[in-house]
Amino acid sequence: MRCIINIIVLLLLFSACHFAQEITLPSNPLDGRIVFEEKGCIYCHSVSGYGGTVGPDLGRNQYYGSFLQLASIIWNHIPEMDRKYREKKIPRPNFTQDEMLNLIGFLYYLRYLGEPGSVANGKKLLDSKGCLNCHNISGKGGIVGPDFNKMQQFASPLYIVQAMWNHGPAMQEEIKKYNLKYPTLIGQDIVDISAYIQQATQGNTEIRMSPGNPVKGKQVFQNKNCQKCHSVSGENRKLGPSLSEINLKMSVTEIAGIMWNHSPDMIEYMKKQSLKWPQFQGNEMADLIAYLYFLGFEDEPGNLIEGESVFIDKGCASCHEEGGKGIGPDLRKMKRFGNPIKLTQLMWNHAPQMEDLLLAQNEEWPQLTAKQMQNLYKYLKSVNQKK
Repeated sequence: MRCIINIIVLLLLFSACHFAQEITLPSNPLDGRIVFEEKGCIYCHSVSGYGGTVGPDLGRNQYYGSFLQLASIIWNHIPEMDRKYREKKIPRPNFTQDEMLNLIGFLYYLRYLGEPGSVANGKKLLDSKGCLNCHNISGKGGIVGPDFNKMQQFASPLYIVQAMWNHGPAMQEEIKKYNLKYPTLIGQDIVDISAYIQQATQGNTEIRMSPGNPVKGKQVFQNKNCQKCHSVSGENRKLGPSLSEINLKMSVTEIAGIMWNHSPDMIEYMKKQSLKWPQFQGNEMADLIAYLYFLGFEDEPGNLIEGESVFIDKGCASCHEEGGKGIGPDLRKMKRFGNPIKLTQLMWNHAPQMEDLLLAQNEEWPQLTAKQMQNLYKYLKSVNQKK
């Protein structure tokens, strides 16, 4: 059911880094799986085939949009979702702010984790990308680079990414030396190559990385001096592109592919500037990519004046009258809208009472566009800060 996924996918985006000063980045987004199950989300939704079938499979039906675009979707579909709760006799869950943040982190990571790789396509890619000019696997290929059969750590796509990055300058020299074409990687290429290497090498031990810790990744970004060339908010324009302006709505290995494709230019620039090529150890590459994954979802700032108009025109002011004279509290005096998570938590938890009042008054549920939601949030946050 489309309406149910709308409430869930709204939660995906709230961990976006552009709200980093308002929302703490999750250290382990996968912890939200517990919230997903305990709050009953799994009764209606499955994740890659595991769970209910009333709503869409959240591992396969992924949403691409900004934070407040999703906020408008959840609001607009609340009445329909509540009807389904009643029909299915499913308890309607309430969320604490921490629970919502944990759930957000888990759902947000579903797309990041990507899809399983194709062994057949991975085999073709090793040929077409020229990897076997230097590397050997199953008795086929060159001897310039390491033998894939002896590198069990390549069982993980993230280890492939980290190893490729660390050896980037040396690989580029060999590519130039033998007049080879630089291999670019897109989409599922890295995952497919990894899938084939896993099968072909048949190592006894698979050494894998965790999906990544965004909090640690932010520190890695600073420690590796990435900020010398890249900004993350569009401010203080630097040599490289602002990472918040790059489309990063993709899986971990797709993000890694972008980094790899860009590495020749980075290598040449760093050589000219006598800068040391950054090396990554342990889980650092996974953490960095996890941090980068939380960029790129920033909404345009809302308009304060238009937000006040939304508050009045959509009927919010009729129930939430100034001075506490209305049925609901005076939202302009509630110091509770410091971040989008809190705002949405309150909207979700109190929606049944709002719906009952509207039905009693024979009023329709007010619909909000993404722009209106942006403006409304701007207005509530601004007037709260003045109190």
